[in-house]
Amino acid sequence: MNIKKKIEELNSSKTPIIVIDKKLGRTKGETLFPEKLARANEIIAKYGLPKIKKEEKS
Repeated sequence: MNIKKKIEELNSSKTPIIVIDKKLGRTKGETLFPEKLARANEIIAKYGLPKIKKEEKS
């Protein structure tokens, strides 16, 4: 497959092209925002998780 065809195929595709930055691995296992995490856990404990509506297939 030549490069021009491949570029045209990618441009016409509905699938997004995502490149993940490998620098994100540095924060693996680390809590970045402990105050926000604590607040979110309080809200979940008090109100629970939101209900998820299931889509019907037609």
